[in-house]
Amino acid sequence: MLTALALIAKLMLYIGALVTIGILLHFCLGIQQKLKGLRTFVAVLIIGAILKLIIANAQLAGSLSQAFNPETFGWVWQSNGTQFLVFMGGAGLAILSSFIKPSVLRKITAAFSIILLSAGFAASGHTQGAENMPWLPLWVVPHSLIAGFWMWAPISLWPSKAAPDNDIIRRADRFSLFAVWAVPLLFVTGLYLLWRLNGNLLNLSSTLYGRLLMGKLSAALLILSVGAYNKFRIADLLKQSPMLGRATLRRSLSLEAALFILVLVCILLATTLTGPEGHHH
Repeated sequence: MLTALALIAKLMLYIGALVTIGILLHFCLGIQQKLKGLRTFVAVLIIGAILKLIIANAQLAGSLSQAFNPETFGWVWQSNGTQFLVFMGGAGLAILSSFIKPSVLRKITAAFSIILLSAGFAASGHTQGAENMPWLPLWVVPHSLIAGFWMWAPISLWPSKAAPDNDIIRRADRFSLFAVWAVPLLFVTGLYLLWRLNGNLLNLSSTLYGRLLMGKLSAALLILSVGAYNKFRIADLLKQSPMLGRATLRRSLSLEAALFILVLVCILLATTLTGPEGHHH
């Protein structure tokens, strides 16, 4: 029961944080003009972060009825407090950016929010427990940032009936411009973290943790393949045959969204049910 609740809380936190990063990045990079849906996902992030603390306290105290036990909370705060505060700072700036009117100020606030939220993923988790690798958590920052950028794409690039063809082409082209640089970085940081956390890339299949991360890596590779297809095939299709291009884009974005869910499930299970073999906590 507590493990299931811990998974739900972490899922809310991850989705809330990654989608907030995605919305703000797509806005800052000019892929979309509005911050539609931002406050909803910030709310999901805040609720997830609070629930994660409460459930961690219940797990430490031994039962759900002890979720608000003050005696164990000090220990929970010791390992989760920094991440909670960083995420809350990022959430606060995200909300603030949705109220600011001048475009430049809005983008500056959004940029600081993106950095804090990406750093939130590095402030806790398995990279923090890695011995003799104090810089390892820093690799999580670009990895989380690009994951958020990519995760919001199925919504941001979705070719709705109301959107004119030239707007869909503009968004797709603008996204591709940054995706070309983001894709290799996402893959390299992911592979490096996998190697460092597991200790070895050759024995991945020998542990549950390794198998889950292999699943994540495979799904990520598929996402990158679909992204490459989008860039080189669908971009031309949208220009030559808009109707066919739209239908193809919808299919590929739906596939990407399904693969993202698979990636998230693998990460959640790997970080909640098991741990890396390559280092000691």
